Order: sequence, then structure tokens, then C-alpha cells
Amino acid sequence: MGPVGVLMQSIAQISPTLGVFYTIAFTTGQAGRAAPLTYLAAFAVCLMLAVPMVGLARHLPSAGGFYTFVSAGIGPRAGFITGWLYAVMVTIVPAALAAFTGAIMSQELEAQFGFDLPWGVYAVAILAICLAAAHRGISISIKFLVVMTCFEMAVGLGLALSGVLNPGPGGINASGFNPGSITDGSGFFLAIVLSIFAFTGFESAAAVGEESRDPKRLVPFAIVGSLVLIGLFYCVTAWGLQIGWGTDDLQAMAESPTAPAFVLADRLWGDDASLIVLIALVNSGLGVCIACTTSATRTLYGMARTGALPDVLARVQPGSGTPVVAVFAQSAVALVMLLAVGIPLGPFNLFNLFGTTGTFVYIPIFVLMNIAAFRFIRARHPEEFSVAKYVVAPVISTVALALIAYNSLQPLPDMPVRLAPLIALVYLLLGVAVLYGRNLRPGRTGWMTRAGQLPDLP
Repeated sequence: MGPVGVLMQSIAQISPTLGVFYTIAFTTGQAGRAAPLTYLAAFAVCLMLAVPMVGLARHLPSAGGFYTFVSAGIGPRAGFITGWLYAVMVTIVPAALAAFTGAIMSQELEAQFGFDLPWGVYAVAILAICLAAAHRGISISIKFLVVMTCFEMAVGLGLALSGVLNPGPGGINASGFNPGSITDGSGFFLAIVLSIFAFTGFESAAAVGEESRDPKRLVPFAIVGSLVLIGLFYCVTAWGLQIGWGTDDLQAMAESPTAPAFVLADRLWGDDASLIVLIALVNSGLGVCIACTTSATRTLYGMARTGALPDVLARVQPGSGTPVVAVFAQSAVALVMLLAVGIPLGPFNLFNLFGTTGTFVYIPIFVLMNIAAFRFIRARHPEEFSVAKYVVAPVISTVALALIAYNSLQPLPDMPVRLAPLIALVYLLLGVAVLYGRNLRPGRTGWMTRAGQLPDLP
């Protein structure tokens, strides 16, 4: 994999068009004209997370990702729990994203063309495509991601540009980036919270580091590059969508029963042009599912290779080198969650539940990563240590994550999303059970000496 492939792995897992097309109504409802500014603020916070992560990725570009980072910086026990949380989360998330994408396809195709097919059929098809791409190998998966991600971003930027060229009531203005446009500080903060997690996924380049041509250079490049590109994309697209809708009529945008991108496409590009937006959204949903599948299987492989998980998960397919058992295991879990939880809850509840659960899982992962970066660089590479990079940036991002956790619980969300912290706790307790029930038993602790090492390190 070259720089484009590694970069697209991160960008695809961020899911750019889903990230802005389905958050713009909420951020506008909370922040009004200042919604584009919330994406800029979220970008700044995520850069604070990326700074220490880049230091780790430069020295530890392992398929284990967070597992390797935290094992090397803090210790193998903390590393195992971190890797477990990340692996479980990105294994299950494709079920929620496939359900959400399938539901959007079902609704829009029935509304526009009378083509009535249950959302579950589309969702299962999406997971099947992910399995096929992952089984064929990283080369096929990345080619999919490059084409799909470029297309969806072109649609998003094209719609934003059309909005600027054909502005709604209020005309062209820069009020979206003016702090003076903030009228409700609490709402503005809540919009930043959602915007921050619209950026998550930039870290996934680490999972494919060993399959890149120059991992110690390309992985840090992809982490920062994906954030910068998506930061620009979100800010420009959110601003263009608001301008096209009309900044004097943003209340209607916030309350629109149909995603604003669909409404704008039909208004600016002609009747039924919303089909183009639908294709872009399906591309985005499929792309993030493929990227998550890659991240999950590489993390499982990286952990199993050291002995922290059963050896069978480290089995690779001759020729392609694909961790084939991990691929089938991840796909099976995603399919079971889709059917067992998605059918009784419905696709949107499934998406909201596991999406919010992911929020609570990401928080301890990033906090542990911050601590690991401080300890690893200070102890192993003191010549690179910087207070700004490994103290100030981690403190800022950790405080931001703590505020996110608090504001995600105050007030308590409605059911079933209210169960998200409990599900995240179940993930954690299962990991603790595996750690103490399997990995710390006498004669089974050899993995601990390998947890924070790269394959080619002694």
C-alpha cells in the first residue's frame, strides 16, 4: 500500500458524507449559524489527539494498533484491555452502519421509485460485500475505498459549491465561522461533541501499517492527512449546505424531516437528483463498513499473533496474507448482531445504540493512548519528548473527552440509547474476564513479553 491507500483507510472509516449529511441538521439546531464553526472546533480537539498518536505510530506501526501502543507505553495488561475494546467496537459497528445504510436505501428507493425491499436485505448485502472484499485481500479493499471515498467527497463538495453559487435567503456570508454567531453556548458545545465523533476513524491507518510500503512514514502521514482533509471537507460542506439552504431560514433546516442534503440536491440539481446523494451515502456506509472490517481483523490478528487471543485468529491465507479466520469471525459477529439486535430494535435504534456505545468505548481508549505516548516517548525516545506534544495536547484532549462523557449522560438519553454505557461496560468486563481467565493463568503469560513489540523487533 502506498500513501493514497493508507490515507483512504482512515478517511473511509471516518465516513465523510455520512458524517456531515447526517449531522448538519443537529449541529444547526444546536448552534444555528455557527454550525460550521463546531466542525472547526472539533477538528482542533482531534488534532490534539493526533499529536501524541503520531509519535507512537512513527515507532510502532503495528497491526495491533492501540494494543501495541498501550502495551509498549503502559504495559501489556492495559494494552490488552485497550486492544480488546477497540477490536470489539469495530467488529460490531459495521452491523449498525449496514443497518442504517440499508434503512436509508429502503426508504429512499421506495419513496422515489416504489421499489419496496426490507432494509435487512440491503444490510446483509452490505456485510456480504465487506466479507468478500476483506477475504480477497487488502489490495481489493483499498481499491474499493479509494474509488468510493473520492466519489462521495466529490458529491459532498459539489453540493456545497452549488449551494454557494445558488444561495438561499441570507445570501453568501461567513457568519458560520464567526464566534459572534454563537447564541447558545450549551447548544454550541453539544454540537461540538457530536462533531468530534464525526471525525473518529482517523486512527485506523495504524491497523494497516504493516501492509504499507513505509509504515513509519506513511501511518503518521495518514493520521494527520486524513484529519486535515476531513476537517476542510466538513467545514466547507457544512458552510455550503447552510448557504444553499439559506442562513435566514436555518430553523427549517434543523427541523427538516428529510436529510437537508436530499432536499438541497432536488432543489439545486433538479428533480430526483437526490438519487446522487443516496448513492454517495451508500458509498459512504459501505466504505466505512469495509474500513472497520479491515481495522477489526488487523487488530484481532495483531493481538492473536502475540498470543493474547487464540492462535487461530492469526492464521493467514497463503498468497494474499489475509487473516482469513479473523475476517470470517468478524463478519459472523457483525451478522449475528445485525439480525439478533437490529430486527427487534429497528435499524435506526441499532445505529444510535451502538454508535453511542462507540463513544463511550473511544473515550478510555484515547485516554490510555495519551498516557502511553507520554510514557513511551519520555522513556524510550527522550530526544523527541516535547511538553507541547506529550503533555499539553494530551491534557487538552483528555479534558475534552471527559466533558464529552459527562454531556453524553446529562441528561440521560432515551431508551435504548440509555443502555450504551452499560453495553460499553459489558465490553470491558468481557475483556477483563478473558485477561484474567485466560491470559494471566500460569504458563499462559508469554504474550506479555511480545505485546508491545513489532514483528521484526527482538
